[in-house]
Amino acid sequence: STRYLEEGMPSQEAAIRGAKEIWLPVFASVMTTVIAFAPLMSMSGIMGKFVVYLPLGVIVALLISLFECYFILPNHVAEWMQGHNPAEAPKNKLQSFLNYTQHFWDKKVTPVYVKTLKWLLERKYIFLSVVLGFLVLTGFLASRMRVVLFPSGMIETFMINIQMPTGTSLDQTREATLKLEKYIKQFDKSLVKDFVTTIGKHVSVNMNDPNIKRGSEYSQIRVYLTPVTDRDVTAKEIIEKLRKDIGHPPGIKKIVFSRPSGGPPVGRPISIAVLGKEYKDILPVVQVLKDKVKKIPGVSDVEDDYVLGKKELLVHIKKAEAAASGLTVASIGTAIRATFEGVVATSIKSLDEEEDIRVTLPLEDRSSEAALKSIQITNNRGYLVPLTQVASFSENQSLAAFNHEDNKRKISIFGDLDDTKLSAMEVEKKLKPLVRELLKKNPGIDIKFGGENEDTKESMKSLGRAFILAVFGIFMILILTFKSIYQPFLVLITVPLGLTATVWTFFLHGLPFSFLGMLGTVALGGVIVNNAIVFMDYVNALRAQGVERRKSILKAARVRIRPIFLTSITTVCGILPTAYGWGGLDEFVVPIALALGWGVFLGAIMTVFVFPLALSIVDDVALKIRKKKA
Repeated sequence: STRYLEEGMPSQEAAIRGAKEIWLPVFASVMTTVIAFAPLMSMSGIMGKFVVYLPLGVIVALLISLFECYFILPNHVAEWMQGHNPAEAPKNKLQSFLNYTQHFWDKKVTPVYVKTLKWLLERKYIFLSVVLGFLVLTGFLASRMRVVLFPSGMIETFMINIQMPTGTSLDQTREATLKLEKYIKQFDKSLVKDFVTTIGKHVSVNMNDPNIKRGSEYSQIRVYLTPVTDRDVTAKEIIEKLRKDIGHPPGIKKIVFSRPSGGPPVGRPISIAVLGKEYKDILPVVQVLKDKVKKIPGVSDVEDDYVLGKKELLVHIKKAEAAASGLTVASIGTAIRATFEGVVATSIKSLDEEEDIRVTLPLEDRSSEAALKSIQITNNRGYLVPLTQVASFSENQSLAAFNHEDNKRKISIFGDLDDTKLSAMEVEKKLKPLVRELLKKNPGIDIKFGGENEDTKESMKSLGRAFILAVFGIFMILILTFKSIYQPFLVLITVPLGLTATVWTFFLHGLPFSFLGMLGTVALGGVIVNNAIVFMDYVNALRAQGVERRKSILKAARVRIRPIFLTSITTVCGILPTAYGWGGLDEFVVPIALALGWGVFLGAIMTVFVFPLALSIVDDVALKIRKKKA
C-alpha cells in the first residue's frame, strides 16, 4: 500500500490495491499454520487430551487475525495514509529515525543480500550439495539425541517411601519415620516449603494408580519444594542429598524416592512387566532383570511389586476324620472364625438401643498357634471334638497382592532415572539383548516394557501421524494457491530446513527431544513455509508480467527480503522471551518456545538463500525438459 501511495495513488485506493495484492499469500500463510496445528487436536491417548486446547487456541487466534487483516486493517491503513506524503513528511525525530532505517535497509542490507544471492546462484549446485550434506549431518545428530517425554525440571514435590519389615506395628513404623524427618528439616525454607507424613500406606505419584500399598509396615513423606523460579537447587539435587544423608538406617527394610513427571500423569520412568503362569517361573527372571537394571548408570530406586504379606497358618481339613467325628468343613470353618472374630452370643436391650454381646478369645491368644490348636468343636451329636483330631497345620508366606494381565500372573519392575543421562527408550535398548536371551531360556515367560517408555512410543506415533497429516494438508493448500505441483514441493523444502534449525537448537542448549519440543517442531512446519509462500507468490506475479526467470528471482529477493525479515523477527521477539524467562520462567513451555523461536529465525535465514537456489535449479530442469520435447 505504501508503494502504491508513493506512486501517487489515493490513500483509500492504495490500501485496497495493497489488500487485493496480498490476500492470497496471506490466506495461504495463515491456513498452512492452521493446517499444521489442526491434526494435533486429533492426537490419541492422554497426550491428546493434554494438548487439545493448545492448537485450538492458536487456530482461533489465527482465524481472528485473518478476519482483521482482510476487513479491518485496510481501513486503518487508508486512514493512516490519508493526506500522508512521504516526500513532504514533517522533519521530527521519529520521521528522521524512520528515514534512517529506510536508508539503511535500502542501501546497506538489501544490496548485500542481493549481491550474495547472485554469487550463490552462480554456484548453486555446489552450495545446495553442501546444504544436503548439512541435512544428512543433522539427521545423524538427531538420531543420537535422547527422547524424553517430559523433562523433570519443573518438579516441585517428591515422595520418600519407607517400608519396614513385615509385621512391624504402626507405632514402630511411626517412630522410624519421625527419625527421617530431621533430614528434611535441615533444608533451608527457600528450598523446602513443607512436608506431610503418612503412616500406613504408600500413595503413588499418580493419584489414579491402583497399586497403593497399605499396611502397618508402610509410611510416606511427601516433600513440597518452593517454586523452581525461586531456587537455584533442582529437585534432583535435593533428592540426591537426602539419599546420601539418610543412607540405609538399621531396622528399615527399604527407602525409595519417587517423583512425578513434568507433564500429565504417565507411567513410571522404568516399568517392565514379567508375566507367567506361576511365580516360581517369574521370580528368577525378575531378579536377573533387576540386577541388570541396577547396573545401568543413571538408574536409581529399582523395586518390584512382588510384596510379601504376613505369615499365614493354613488349616488342612482331614475330610474322612471330620466325617467320622460328625463334623463338616463348614462347621469347622465357622468354629475357627468364631474363635478369632467372635460370635454374637446374645444382645442386651437398653431403652431403644440394642447392643450385641460378642464372645471371642482374649486378644493375647488370637495370635497364638497354641490357642488355635486347642480349639474344640461341637459335633452334630453334641460332643466336643479337638481341632487337632480333624485337621493338620502348616505355615505359609502370603502375598500382599496378586497382579494379573492377559490371564497370567505378573510382577512389575519399577525404577527412576536421571533424564540428563539417558531416557526410558535407551534403557529398553540396553535391555533388549538380555530380554531376548531370557525369553529364549524361559518359553513360558513374557516380558513387556511399559510406563514412560510405552507412553513415549504412543505419543511419538500419534505425533508422527499428526505431522504427516499436517504436511499433506499444507501441500493441498499450496496446490490450490499456486495451481501447480512442483511449486508446492519447492515450498515444502523449507520444512526440513526448519527441522534442522530445531535439532541444532536443542543440541546447542544441551536439551533432549521432548514431547513439547516435537509439538513445536510440528507447528513450525506450518509457520516456516510462510516465507517461501511470500517469495514464490511475488516470483509468479513478476513472471506473469513477462520478467525473465533469473531476474524475477533476484527482484523478488530484493522486494520480499524485508517482509520476510519483519514477519520472522516479530515472531522470534514474541516467542524467545518465553524460552529464556525474560519476565518470568516456565520451564514446561521452554521446549516449544525454543523450537518455534529459533526454528523460525534460523529457518528464515536458510530459506532466503536456499529457496531461491532451489527455484533456479527447478527452472534449469524445466528448461532442459522443454528443449528435449522440442
